[in-house]
Amino acid sequence: MQEKMISLQLVAFLLLIPLINANHTCSPPPCQCFSETTMICSDDHMKALPEHIPSQIKTLIVVASGISKLVSRLNSTLTKLVLLNNQVHTISPSTFEGMVGLEELEISGSPLMSLETGTFDKQENLTKLFLNNNKLRTLFPGIFDSLEKLEVLQLKGNVLSSINGPLFSKLYNLQQLDLSFNYLSSIDAEQLSGLNRLKVLHLDLNQISSLPADSFNANPQLKTLSLRGNKIIWLPRGIFAQLNNLEELNLRGNKIEELTTGLFPTCLKRLNLKENALDRLNSTTFDGLQCLTHLDLSQNKISQLSSDLFQNLTSLQHLDMSENHLVEIPSTFFKSLSLIKVIHLQKNKLRSIEDDLFSEQEMMSQLYLSENSLQSVPYGFFDPLDYQGLVQLQGNPWHCDCTLQYLYEWLNYSGNSLENLSQISCASPEPLKGRSLISLDKEQLVCGNNRSSSTTSNISLETIEMTSNTTTTTRKECTLQEANGAISIQCKLTTCPHMKLEVHFHSPDGRNVSSSMEKRWPQNYQCFNTTVTLTL
Repeated sequence: MQEKMISLQLVAFLLLIPLINANHTCSPPPCQCFSETTMICSDDHMKALPEHIPSQIKTLIVVASGISKLVSRLNSTLTKLVLLNNQVHTISPSTFEGMVGLEELEISGSPLMSLETGTFDKQENLTKLFLNNNKLRTLFPGIFDSLEKLEVLQLKGNVLSSINGPLFSKLYNLQQLDLSFNYLSSIDAEQLSGLNRLKVLHLDLNQISSLPADSFNANPQLKTLSLRGNKIIWLPRGIFAQLNNLEELNLRGNKIEELTTGLFPTCLKRLNLKENALDRLNSTTFDGLQCLTHLDLSQNKISQLSSDLFQNLTSLQHLDMSENHLVEIPSTFFKSLSLIKVIHLQKNKLRSIEDDLFSEQEMMSQLYLSENSLQSVPYGFFDPLDYQGLVQLQGNPWHCDCTLQYLYEWLNYSGNSLENLSQISCASPEPLKGRSLISLDKEQLVCGNNRSSSTTSNISLETIEMTSNTTTTTRKECTLQEANGAISIQCKLTTCPHMKLEVHFHSPDGRNVSSSMEKRWPQNYQCFNTTVTLTL
């Protein structure tokens, strides 16, 4: 991955070369001017940096050259030097002594294995240092001691297995440190000492398996901490206790099995726990996180949820719980999440959902329920949702009978908001297996009945009463149909913003059967000449 990133950077630089203004004469080939202050050199036959750099040149970029050693002292007024994807494996401590004005230095994508102490002793004005994707195995104590103005240090993509003591202790102004893509097995407070102003720390894709409780005590200004792709199993209580400014914490791709109460700082806004080994969450796990807006718990092993797990996450807007082992969700589980906009529940094992599960989520615009074990949804389930939102339902084993009529109607009214609408298909009953739900006629969604056809045919329709908030109760003659042991009643309506349907049956043996249904349609929906079918 790192080599690919270097290749892309190289291509970008090479594409710039044809755009160079030939009127700017800076130096003989292979170097050319990109502007009055920038010079680019790229030639695999080039064996050394140019000796005479015009005083007006402030930026020198050397890409894909044949330079293998930097041993000569360079004198120039450069403020930025970039050595990208060269063959450099040796740098003399005196190489940069004459470049006291450097503010930004990059040496990346080379086979460089070590840097001697003193290499950067004259770079007191340096604010950015990039040493990415080299072969650095160790960094000697004192190598960064002169860089008191340094704000950004990147060492990602090397082969560092340890940090020798307080290597960064003199970097008083450092704000960003990236140690990703190395082989670090541990990190502690001593190794991060002196970094009182550090705001962003990346330790991604190392070999860290455990962290002392005081690991980050010396970095109280941290706002972003990423530990993605390590081997962490356990996080000790208090490890983030001093990070009162932490807003983003990335723990994705570890092996965390359990989270202790009070683990996370209250100022946290984004928490990523994707791809861990969590199988349960204590009801107090997220206590105090009133500022949290994004929570990712996907690709874990969570099978059960406490109904009050999210009761304090009143600012949460984006929740991802996909690819877990959830079978059911308590009806009050999302009650406190009134600001939630996006919920991912796809690729779980949900067999059923409560009708009021999202009754208070009026701001939700995206809901993902695909690839679960749902056979139906309760009547009114989608009513609180924004009809302009996005919903995914494909990949469930839908049982296409009368219990799916509500979903069928909802799909017709909000089909433009659904992804893969045609893939919402029937798994049963057998005659409809494999058919797209939306392709069916509503009359095909009937329920079987064990009663004999003779008994069914003797039940007579007496009255149907329909009421709305705009009209008085009316009595209409409707169509009664019997098929496959099921009775279907169809009535045509001309208005239906709020409709209530009551049906009363009297059978010859004296039994009374009643059914009632109430429906609130979308305010902007016009249902002129709509047929309403009630199946018993």
